[in-house]
Amino acid sequence: MKLSVWVQYTWNLKTLTAEVPKIDKRYIVEAATQDDRNLLLAAVSRSMSMEPAWSDDLAARVKLAEEIIQTAFPAGEVTFVAIKHGARIIGASAIRDAGDKVSNLPLGVCVLNEYRCRGLGTYLLHESLRRLRERGLETARLVTRKGLPADRYLYPKFGGERAVLTGAPA
Repeated sequence: MKLSVWVQYTWNLKTLTAEVPKIDKRYIVEAATQDDRNLLLAAVSRSMSMEPAWSDDLAARVKLAEEIIQTAFPAGEVTFVAIKHGARIIGASAIRDAGDKVSNLPLGVCVLNEYRCRGLGTYLLHESLRRLRERGLETARLVTRKGLPADRYLYPKFGGERAVLTGAPA
């Protein structure tokens, strides 16, 4: 079995740019509701399953997504920002505003494969960070697997500082 290497990104929310990335007006961005749980799980797990770099950790990541969506979300421990195209959720990000957590974005930014490279991930990351700042956080953190496209291209945006973690994420 291949040993996973994890990285943590940290953003200083006090310096988050006010300039909002642009997305096509046909996409709707809103807070997900409890009625969206099945759609969220489908979108998040499909997004992860279509990413070859997650293959070694896919079962654990999907299990984490299920726990967050079915347990933490109804309990109010996380909220979700969702991007919809019609009635379909095509992107989502879980937000945990507890400042003492290793990751305020425990599932990262998930966008369905067929909707990538349209600025939706950038928009979703900015919106998630903006909402965390609005809730009073000064910094936000995210843990992901090293080498994912999001690790290389998305998470460094908006001043994300990268640190390699030793051991598995908490």
